Amino acid sequence: MRIQFHLPKERFTAAEYRTARVTLRNEGTAPVELPDPFRNADQSLTYTLTGPEYPEGRSVTWRSFYLRNPAYVLIIDEAPRIRLDAGRTIESTVDLYEWWPASRPGRYRLSARLTHDASTATATPIEFDIVPSTAGPASLGFDIADLFSHSGSAVWLQDVGGQPVLMVSGYSDSDADETGGVSRSAANALGPVEPGSADVLYPWSNDPQGHSPANWLMWRRGASLFAWAGPATTQNPFRFDLGEPPERVVRPPLQTMAGELFIPVVAAGGRSLRLIRFQTSFDATEITPGREVGRVPLPGTPIAARATIQPASVGNGLSVLLVEESLGGMDFHHVRTTTSGRLTRTASTLVRGVRAMPQSEPGLWIDSAGRLSAAIVAASAKNPRRAMLVELHYRPDGRLESPARLTPLGTLPVAVRAAVVRYDIAFYSKGELTWAILLEDGTVLHPGTGQRHGPMKPRHPVALPMELFLSEYDYLLTVDPALGPIFEPLN
Repeated sequence: MRIQFHLPKERFTAAEYRTARVTLRNEGTAPVELPDPFRNADQSLTYTLTGPEYPEGRSVTWRSFYLRNPAYVLIIDEAPRIRLDAGRTIESTVDLYEWWPASRPGRYRLSARLTHDASTATATPIEFDIVPSTAGPASLGFDIADLFSHSGSAVWLQDVGGQPVLMVSGYSDSDADETGGVSRSAANALGPVEPGSADVLYPWSNDPQGHSPANWLMWRRGASLFAWAGPATTQNPFRFDLGEPPERVVRPPLQTMAGELFIPVVAAGGRSLRLIRFQTSFDATEITPGREVGRVPLPGTPIAARATIQPASVGNGLSVLLVEESLGGMDFHHVRTTTSGRLTRTASTLVRGVRAMPQSEPGLWIDSAGRLSAAIVAASAKNPRRAMLVELHYRPDGRLESPARLTPLGTLPVAVRAAVVRYDIAFYSKGELTWAILLEDGTVLHPGTGQRHGPMKPRHPVALPMELFLSEYDYLLTVDPALGPIFEPLN
């Protein structure tokens, strides 16, 4: 018997998907009967990985992997026997990322040994490198009005020797009770982007059933917006030139069921909001430029902004909340698209008695009737250490439904570094919100903070701008330098 490995490449980042193809060939002259070495109950084929993460080597069989991983169920106790005729081969793949989690860079060596009855076979080892790299902050993408909202996606830049690489991965906490939190899939390295790229963003969509003919990502470099979806690549993406670097790209970009990607942008100087659209389809062969489809003047330069999209049952309407600081308090401007697709400012509201907090991200949610809810963590105008939750509700026509509601959140022990509010966007949700405040000492306050537990102390640096993942449980987005996005439970 002969065992061979094949790797798709020899250099990987710690976060990305890594597999090895395994081929087993009968090089004898007679058939061989043996337990199927690629079934989850098999113990005959043992794989061993040696390297910086496992200096003494770590050996794994299919059976041992299933038994130690609570997310998997071992259905059969023994692997079924198979017949392998002379000269015939069978093959499978080994998930190196999942079987041997590794974040330490360096050279790794994979070997294997098959023990069958009284005979053994040993594979020729192969080697690969996990290269040093550093992850930037991630952007999360979700589907509005998903039935359960247990999953999401993230995109970020991973710096590999000065070359930024676009990375994307999926996350879920559907088995959180078994695994203890969010499960992550291995990241896909989509390709290099130009140095100096920023504002890497994953869109929010209103297509939980996945009917959209495109899956978009976007980033910015200088005055140019770039978008990735088929047939584009990271080195030949969709593009739109703004003319000047923008004041800010409003998070998140928004994707419709029709395959459109809308990116709200506060123009240079901060006195207008522009709406840029990209469009493609799964069978597209040409990369068409984006185009501007709307522009509206703004009274002043926003210090915070957030965008969202209606559930598909209501339509594809977009809403953007822009927050401006003024002498009397904070001005909130609601800009939305009309039924004709035109961008218009439908409401401006001055909320007195509050002032802006640094890097405070608003939260938005549109219900099934088309009503918009918005909230932001602010500070009391009289005491900057006193946190306030500001909530506003808008009618389906975009006008303010009722006066703003201010809720004290308590006095903060130290100065604030950043804050965030997010709504639960699941289909069955009633728009419950959660907030988090990052303090200058690195601790985090949230609704579950109490005298018994005190502030949260994240294990990793908190991603900025701050982001939350509200699902079976609530999580704070942090960043592992090697692995990228990490979700730490708030409670």
